[in-house]
Amino acid sequence: MTDDPTVAPLLDLQVFAPPVVPRGGSSCTLELLRHSFGDGSYNTPAIMPYIPPTAPDCGAVGKWAAISLNLSVYSIGTQYDRLSAIYLSHVEIWRSSSAEPTKTGTIWNTIKDVTRFSSLFATNGDLMMDFSNIIAPELLLDGVFDVVLAATFYAPTLKFPTPKTADLIVPLSNLSPLFPNFFNIQDDLGATINVSLPNNSIEAFVEIFCSGNAVEEFWYLNTPDEFVPYFPASTGIVGKGPFREVQVLVNDQLAGVVWPYVVIYTGGITPSNWRPLTSYGAYDAPTYWVDITPFIPTLLASNTTHSVTFRVVGQGQNPTINSNWFVSGSIHIRMGNSTTTGKMKRYEVSDLQSRTSGGASSRNETVWTTVNASRKLFIESELVTSEGMKTVSFSQFLNYANEARYADDGWVQWADQTTTGTVISTHGGVTVLRDAFDYPLKVFSNYSLYTAEFGAYGSDIHQTHSRALLPPLGASYRSIHSVQHAEGQIGMDNWPGLRHAINGSGTTDQTFAYVDGRGETYFRDIAAKNDGWVRDRVWGTLRDGNPPVPKNQIFGPGGGPGFRRMVARREHRKHAP
Repeated sequence: MTDDPTVAPLLDLQVFAPPVVPRGGSSCTLELLRHSFGDGSYNTPAIMPYIPPTAPDCGAVGKWAAISLNLSVYSIGTQYDRLSAIYLSHVEIWRSSSAEPTKTGTIWNTIKDVTRFSSLFATNGDLMMDFSNIIAPELLLDGVFDVVLAATFYAPTLKFPTPKTADLIVPLSNLSPLFPNFFNIQDDLGATINVSLPNNSIEAFVEIFCSGNAVEEFWYLNTPDEFVPYFPASTGIVGKGPFREVQVLVNDQLAGVVWPYVVIYTGGITPSNWRPLTSYGAYDAPTYWVDITPFIPTLLASNTTHSVTFRVVGQGQNPTINSNWFVSGSIHIRMGNSTTTGKMKRYEVSDLQSRTSGGASSRNETVWTTVNASRKLFIESELVTSEGMKTVSFSQFLNYANEARYADDGWVQWADQTTTGTVISTHGGVTVLRDAFDYPLKVFSNYSLYTAEFGAYGSDIHQTHSRALLPPLGASYRSIHSVQHAEGQIGMDNWPGLRHAINGSGTTDQTFAYVDGRGETYFRDIAAKNDGWVRDRVWGTLRDGNPPVPKNQIFGPGGGPGFRRMVARREHRKHAP
């Protein structure tokens, strides 16, 4: 809805560490998809046949040292942020979202390591990309997403051999041949799919993608139900509390949980905060691992239907969450040379420990709430495999706290949330999965002028993603530490009905550090202000894989011009949508 003063497309980005790939070896790049997601693309994914590359430079099929995907998107016009998902043979391999583009165009590019999906890339299949977009002139939405997706395959070298990856990957999705494959979870039943594991399975890990959507997009700012009556309905306070747990159940037994990192999309809370520097995870959402190897004896039992269920649990009643969550995943299976047998020895999964408290001052001038939660889980089995007898165990130790304060009938809100945990799997005394994380988040939002003529709103956000991960397959240990601070405000018009942003300012700065078990590093210190880059320093061994913004695009401390539209009172505006 703005007349951007820029004359060139805006370069938008999410900071990421580039994939670690062999140096000096051969590789090949294959374009997988080129498609425009415009009118008619909502719930209509682009679907292309996939055939593994066989050129000599690519390396032997299925024996690649690394595989990376490069996603480039261009959009011009006005558009909301939109969620995107990429599937290969019904297995989700990338969840992303979009920029909210400018009228002079916006470009963004992200590169992702998908080596762990090598067994999928080694066979013919279907590649599906969902980028559900809406073109609606009556809403002034005209931005189309022009997408190019390419894959680069790297042959192994002496210093960079083929890594250990899954022999078989089983999709945990709705398996639709025509529609997006994630489950749309809106109730307490969740989503269940029947599965069958080969009888020589020796390891099995579930990878989970999960995103809050619609009323659940800002789940971490939701209010416990018992305090919703403290606010007038006009404020639009959303209930069912700020805590969410994504559960993985095997044959109706809880196998593990995910306490997700908060991904704030480019239109989230205050859109000017995230243009052109997005929040961490906006273009490459993190995934999570649950080791179900201790359930292999159960999953291999004959004459029984075996199931995996995803559930999302909140703090409300019937259901515990609002609508909705998009969840999918896959089982990464490694197989041996003989039938696997065994039995579960310990199953220590206690109920979630949670507590909610709070109060209000006289006449509810201020309201405060506190939510605390913790969970411990330990599952252990004894397996007899072609690799010998081994004890396998999976444990989780998680803690959560959310403190919220409200003023001005809830139009002003402060939220302070911490999510910490340690996830460990050992097989035969060897650690095969370790995930230690800390996700502190502080949000201040002020919507007290939202309903005013030519109203405004703004926010101040501090967010950290600190995670040390040893994934079970496909990659070495890596540590990521991202710290972001974003603040900004939006001014609105006075059109009746749907309100539009007509001006805005925003400042975002980020420090980012990546270190892995191979000794590779990537460090970045970057800042943006008012649609312009303030600084961008990149160093480390991986610098060339994701270099800094070109110097001629750095505006300096003052930032860019921001965005704005000249507003004049015109008679026709009384009848505008």
